Amino acid sequence: MSKTNKQLKMYVTSIIEDIQTRFVNEKTLKYSERRIERVYEFEDGAEVKYEWQSARGKAADQDYNHRFSLVKPPMPNPEKLKNGVIKVIEFGNKAR
Repeated sequence: MSKTNKQLKMYVTSIIEDIQTRFVNEKTLKYSERRIERVYEFEDGAEVKYEWQSARGKAADQDYNHRFSLVKPPMPNPEKLKNGVIKVIEFGNKAR
């Protein structure tokens, strides 16, 4: 596994397992019975948006149960990480 993949996996694992010592800030953007959106800030400056929804979305890019997206890369960024979706967990626990 590359260092980049390890770093991205650490962000996702930290959020899934709620390892609060790994992130310095957590901000809830939306919260309802059907949808949650939060942004997590890590010590290296990276920000990851976590999205959960209880029902399938209507568009193909909305068809997920859990989605993790890098919204701000770490600083410094020697691995040249770019903003975008890191991991998607579909309904039925199929990860992509």
